[in-house]
Amino acid sequence: MDMPTPSGDTVFGKPFPVPGRSAPPPPAIDMTHVLDPAEFWPDPTDCPDWPLEYSDGVSTRRYEGPRGKAGAEMRMQMLGSALNRGATSLRKPTQEERAAEFARVFKRSGSPFYRYGINDLSARDRLTEDRASLMVDALHVRGYLRKLEATVAREAEAKEQRRLADARRALDEYRKMVPVEIEEINSLAEAVARHQQRLDDERAFGRSRMLREHVEALHSHAVTAAHALGLSVPDAPKFD
Repeated sequence: MDMPTPSGDTVFGKPFPVPGRSAPPPPAIDMTHVLDPAEFWPDPTDCPDWPLEYSDGVSTRRYEGPRGKAGAEMRMQMLGSALNRGATSLRKPTQEERAAEFARVFKRSGSPFYRYGINDLSARDRLTEDRASLMVDALHVRGYLRKLEATVAREAEAKEQRRLADARRALDEYRKMVPVEIEEINSLAEAVARHQQRLDDERAFGRSRMLREHVEALHSHAVTAAHALGLSVPDAPKFD
């Protein structure tokens, strides 16, 4: 039986161990996905706009960086770097991993994040306060990006509905008005015929007068020519 020929990188189809080279680490959990915006804001438009700024006499929060979708995406990259600690390969957590990370960082009590419209959520203890704040910030940014996508989708849907409504109105108007207007057109047919006859008569009268004047002018020239030639004068034209 023929045996497979070993290559420089494999032995019998398996990677050949190379000294000093380690296997790449498996993808790490993307901690920005532990909190799900859909859980906290089932309606995407309920998510507060980003950035969240406030000044209530006790604390103040201002944001000086880029705003809108581009600014939010830039902020998400920064939060990802802070939460994922330089991991180069990331994946979304499973439901079990979400629950485990949530229990490690948060507890279902308190309302320090009430400005986001979030209650019964706080850091598990002082050791996780900073991480909890970053994860809620990431939740808010993802929720805002989701809100932007939903807004664009709803505007597109509204535009499509307006287009369809306009089409339905046009069709309804045709079905409603055309039979009525055709009936009116038919009822006016006799008057239209009389009007057309009057127009035809006016055109015929004008044409007849123009022809008479032309014939009379020709006769006048012919009389002059006959006199010049010493011939008999042609009879004047007779009209009915």
